Amino acid sequence: MFRRNYQRLCQRVHRITRDADAAEDIVQDVFVGFWNSEQRPHLATPEAYLYRAAINKALNYVSSQKRRTELDAQYREEQSLALNSTELDVQLQETQQKVQQAIEKLPSMCQKVFLLSRYEEMSHKEIAAFLSISTNTVDNHIKKALSVLRKVLLSLLLVLFKIILDFFP
Repeated sequence: MFRRNYQRLCQRVHRITRDADAAEDIVQDVFVGFWNSEQRPHLATPEAYLYRAAINKALNYVSSQKRRTELDAQYREEQSLALNSTELDVQLQETQQKVQQAIEKLPSMCQKVFLLSRYEEMSHKEIAAFLSISTNTVDNHIKKALSVLRKVLLSLLLVLFKIILDFFP
């Protein structure tokens, strides 16, 4: 039975898998499974059983190969995104560093007012009371700080925009 059906089954499975080695492996597995099957003595048409089993195994093989290819592509894409994410993290850290440097270059009182406003989340009235200055002075210091930071951020915005475009092609 093996000699009579082996070549024909290999050809049929090869048409499905498009891989000669895989086709031979599948057909050999089908014959081993058939030989070890308890149903073998009770089968009326063993050739039909072999044919159906070989087709099913070939289809399962193609399905698993397709899934493996999809997973490989997904993995490569995730790796690429991870690399881009690392680059993005580095760029964001550099941006935060430049913003921090710009804040440090502000005049002392302007820097204090800005930090109390943005990082301590104090209101203008609270800052004015805390530093014993008027609310108009607080407003002026914040406007000055934001003006300086705007200039720094605008220059960085172009860099960040380029990074984002590279990150999401």
